[in-house]
Amino acid sequence: MSREITVKGTVTGYTWSNPHVMIDLDVKDASGKIEKWDVGGPSTTRMAGNGWDRTTLKMGDAITAIGYRFSDGSNILRLQKVVMPSGKEMFLYGRQ
Repeated sequence: MSREITVKGTVTGYTWSNPHVMIDLDVKDASGKIEKWDVGGPSTTRMAGNGWDRTTLKMGDAITAIGYRFSDGSNILRLQKVVMPSGKEMFLYGRQ
């Protein structure tokens, strides 16, 4: 996890639970094929401290997820922030 990346996709799942909040995203690759991505955040407590709650995301929301991809190349992202459909930036680990 050494390089920050950005993926844009549609929310297909949002699990607000500990130990990690998880977001499922459908992301179109360069050829238009849908890739399934697992996007993980910290605990609910940490996210709540940054303005998140169980209703922050809804199925079908088009978001931009920014974070670190697992080094094995799998479609798993350790989330740093999300850009919401409105353009609002939502952080996970303190305001940056």
